Amino acid sequence: MIDAISFSGGTFRYLDQRFLPLKEIHVETRDYQEAIEAIKTLAVRGAPLIGASAGYTVVLGINAYQGDKAGFPAYFSNLCAEVNASRPTAVNLFFATRKMQAVYDANYEADSLETLIGKMTAEAHKIYNDEVENCDRIARHGVELIKQDLAEVLKTRKLNVLTHCNTGTLACCGIGTALGVIRLAYQEGLIERVITSESRPLLQGLRLTAWELEHDGIPFASISDSSSAILMQRGMIDFAVTGADRITANGDTANKIGTYAHAISARYHGIPFYIAAPVSTIDITMSEGSQIPIEERNADELRQIFGNQVATPTTPVVNFAFDVTPGTLIRGIITEKEAVTGNYNEGLERVVNG
Repeated sequence: MIDAISFSGGTFRYLDQRFLPLKEIHVETRDYQEAIEAIKTLAVRGAPLIGASAGYTVVLGINAYQGDKAGFPAYFSNLCAEVNASRPTAVNLFFATRKMQAVYDANYEADSLETLIGKMTAEAHKIYNDEVENCDRIARHGVELIKQDLAEVLKTRKLNVLTHCNTGTLACCGIGTALGVIRLAYQEGLIERVITSESRPLLQGLRLTAWELEHDGIPFASISDSSSAILMQRGMIDFAVTGADRITANGDTANKIGTYAHAISARYHGIPFYIAAPVSTIDITMSEGSQIPIEERNADELRQIFGNQVATPTTPVVNFAFDVTPGTLIRGIITEKEAVTGNYNEGLERVVNG
């Protein structure tokens, strides 16, 4: 298994994904500010991995606290606010800090500071371990839905699947969300080939998903983001599955920029389009996708490629990091509890509160 993040002896260790696949650089830190910067700069990325990393970042912050118990509440509140500000779209980050806040709220009055920090460290490990288990459950539910929806095709041949960005171990702690579904489907003999789109502007699909597939020996081909429509037109894609950074109550889904375009093409060509994501990614406090904050990133991510200038420094740029795919374009939202299809308002509320 690829070691994307780990935490031991008060040290947070992460694989810096900005340098993959050409360099595998593992960074160790005890500095929570450095961990926050890793999340901000996409050295650590992928919604579930960001959530687990946020838990460990809070632990780094509380380990660094040197004051007395009376001063801890204000310090902890500021720490969580700093962590929450690192990435505004990925709801898993806020899910993790809320988990840490809940441990604080339940134990601050009765426990010593040392005991409280121990319980919060245990909670951070639980967030990580839960993500690993969630991936296994998501994969099973996803494979069963694919078998159901594509039963007729599977009678004669294996399937070709499109995925976007990176949703594997590098993003999710365990085997992955969308890529976990693909891995299990391949193990069960359902998949012929994976099509992974490059995922502009940071190329997570080309650099990271391709690297994971090659690592696993799964047949694949990488394409430019805009190529998926012609592959669908030529019968080279049977279904698509991606991850998510936030899912609203009606099934509208924020994911890496380019996802929406794939979903539109899939609908036009009659191809099922799935989302695979843990329940922690679902935000039923938002009724629909226009309420999701969409991060706009630095223009140089487009004007430069790995530090090489490809446009003039004065070229105006619009660089949205995510787009929102309407729930009406999504065949199913696959979670660790169940694969939700049909009425998302009812189904997503059920998996969140059930």
